[in-house]
Amino acid sequence: MKLSAFITLLILPATGAFTTPARTPYQTKSSLTMTSASATDRRTFFKSAIATAPVVASAAAVLTSPLPAFAKDYEPKFDDMKQIFALGVTLDNLADKVKDPNKFEAALEGIRLFNRDPKFYPGYARNFVSKSVKNNADGDARVGYVRQACTSISSLQELLEGRQGLEGQAAADEAVKRVRRAQELLALFVKESGVEDERFADFLAKH
Repeated sequence: MKLSAFITLLILPATGAFTTPARTPYQTKSSLTMTSASATDRRTFFKSAIATAPVVASAAAVLTSPLPAFAKDYEPKFDDMKQIFALGVTLDNLADKVKDPNKFEAALEGIRLFNRDPKFYPGYARNFVSKSVKNNADGDARVGYVRQACTSISSLQELLEGRQGLEGQAAADEAVKRVRRAQELLALFVKESGVEDERFADFLAKH
């Protein structure tokens, strides 16, 4: 199955990308249960920022801390890290927007929503790592990759708002670099996740 088809099937009906999902179990054939306000935010971002690329928006196991006693028995699973993978894939669409100065505002709408909770993905990554690392999962290199990627994405707000000394095409070029760097870091997480899945092939080949 092609990667784009997989992503589409995985999250229909879609809620949005780069946003913090409501903390409820993931269900393959249904969207998340969210408050009215947060649901509106996600639909707004999805339609205006990267409408062509849905992303997984579940928080399965985000709040469930595994017991250390079972860490050594854990086998990394795709379902436990798929949101990091989906984030990396959908960043292609963000790159398409930020490369064009005329689309900065469309990109900014989504980035501003992302910045409401930029710690969600590092927390998600830490939860995944803690399933196999007994102590100091937060200090694991894989969590660091995701944290750095999110910092790069978050920094786009000031850049595209003209608060970092660059404007127009110069800002666009720098924004694309930051998005691609974020994807490289997320690809490192995927490679070192311990999960082997053919669905990663296209993404890892690019990054």
